[in-house]
Amino acid sequence: MKKLNKRQIIILAVAALFVLWALYDLLIAGPALKKAGTVSRPVTIEAYVNAISNEIIQYKMTGADTYIASSAEKNWGASPFWEHASMNEFAGNEKGGGFAEKIIYSGYVDNGRTKMAIINGWEYETGQEIDIEGYVLKSISPSRVLITNRNTGGEIYVPLQE
Repeated sequence: MKKLNKRQIIILAVAALFVLWALYDLLIAGPALKKAGTVSRPVTIEAYVNAISNEIIQYKMTGADTYIASSAEKNWGASPFWEHASMNEFAGNEKGGGFAEKIIYSGYVDNGRTKMAIINGWEYETGQEIDIEGYVLKSISPSRVLITNRNTGGEIYVPLQE
């Protein structure tokens, strides 16, 4: 039989400790607690609400708590996870003239046969007209969709928002 390495010995030692603890709990501690008559009683809703209310009343907000709460309510501006060009295009600062503001590409589904994009809460396949009149979904990828305007022939890429 091969000699066990250090890692295997540690794993076996931890497993043995768990087995010993389980035996202790099953054979010694469990029956002793039953004999002692320690029975947990259910907590009433009123007692729970009163305990939580007392803790909240005793808690004093610090300056850091106030700062965190006020920061959470502010508009954080541009997403740091988008590259600059995509963010400007989506916001309408570059080509597209703000059209992307009306469109939210929020999901991508690929079942092997068809690709679907979730735009403004609706599912579309390539070639379908979207809920904004005159615009058609031209292509779908996991990171963005290409939407064309039938009237002008203009195209805009809308990135996936998560």
